[in-house]
Amino acid sequence: MAHAPDFPPGEGWAYSNTGYVLLDMVVKRATGHPAHQEIEDRILRPLGLDRTRWLGTSPTLPRPHARAYQLFGPGSRVDVTDQIPVDHENLSWVTTTRDENDFLRALLAGRLLPTRLLAEMKRTAPVNAEVQRLWPGGRYGLGLVERPLSCGGTYWSHEGGDGGYITLNGVTDDGRRSAAVSMSEARGDTPEHILDQENAASALIDHALCAGGHRGGAGELPLPGE
Repeated sequence: MAHAPDFPPGEGWAYSNTGYVLLDMVVKRATGHPAHQEIEDRILRPLGLDRTRWLGTSPTLPRPHARAYQLFGPGSRVDVTDQIPVDHENLSWVTTTRDENDFLRALLAGRLLPTRLLAEMKRTAPVNAEVQRLWPGGRYGLGLVERPLSCGGTYWSHEGGDGGYITLNGVTDDGRRSAAVSMSEARGDTPEHILDQENAASALIDHALCAGGHRGGAGELPLPGE
């Protein structure tokens, strides 16, 4: 709170993980429970996402799992599999590509939220110039990114990564078609490598969602393995 706002309310866009820490505080004040308990009760159990786990401050992943590597400089690849999240323990989650696909499909198909709340999530603003390099034509709503498809239309996603693990995903507007790309090495040593990795994974998502001349959600995409 000692820092001035980056821009007046409603007149710009910037991404900040601090928002999730504040969200945890709001959930706890409103419900009397930590956010991880509300997520379990309201999202994971109803959707049967039994391979999505809250880790708290544990550095150990459920087995089996991929190992994670991160580039910290030329020729410096470090195994960062065991790590403790520093943002907030109540929002420390791991999942599988299968659960991720199931969650995205349920959300966009309207099986998780009332129509009016999903519509609020999909009210977007253009991302800033820095993020446009990663998401050309991207727009950001409430936890949902809208990105254009090469075959026409748009898709929704929310990518993420931490310490070597990077995951990109995408789901069509009707929730019928989705894809997730999970990587276990972060090429984060140079801006060029970061952009190359982002572009390669984004191209895979676009190809999967556009397969077969897709232009609106028809058809199904087989769920990837874990």
